[in-house]
Amino acid sequence: MSKIDQEGMLVHAHVQHRRFPQIEHGALEAARAIVIHQTDAADEQATFYAYARGGHGAHFLIAKNGTLYQTASLFKRCFHVGARIKSRCLELLKTNCRDPEIAKALTLGWSAQIAAINDIERRKTYPDRFPVNSDSIGIELVGRHIDETRYEAVTAEQNHRLQWLLDEIYRHFSMTAADVFRHPQVSYKHPDEAGSAVWR
Repeated sequence: MSKIDQEGMLVHAHVQHRRFPQIEHGALEAARAIVIHQTDAADEQATFYAYARGGHGAHFLIAKNGTLYQTASLFKRCFHVGARIKSRCLELLKTNCRDPEIAKALTLGWSAQIAAINDIERRKTYPDRFPVNSDSIGIELVGRHIDETRYEAVTAEQNHRLQWLLDEIYRHFSMTAADVFRHPQVSYKHPDEAGSAVWR
């Protein structure tokens, strides 16, 4: 069974600590949800190099062989979700979404539309909206973007370790599988990112 130490690091034999303070951006207000990503990198070393330069990153990274790294404290916020979030109502309910503000936003041009939807959604709290950087944990799976419709398939070893990690996060933060989202569900990303990740 894992524990979280005073630095916000998950302590267990399955977890290698490779913390990058460069990707930590202030305190994480509360961990309420999880967002699953793929790196668009060939291996973990390429991601470590990017993390060392600072900016965007996630709390955990799972290599193709299933090796699990914690790259940021669970007490710190990472920039992993993106600048604009989608409408949860619109994405999950489709034409049954009855939010009048969203309906008005949909009459705008594309750039204005996504900006307006983001503003509307960020006035809400989770779970009425999708998770944002200030209330979510990010997990990266090593895998390349192949073309406009495909990412590399997540390996069996990655999915196995992902499920273990999620079970530990559920236990520590009182979450369930309903609080886990693929990055393209939440933000405007490549539609197949983490498409073959399995956790249910």
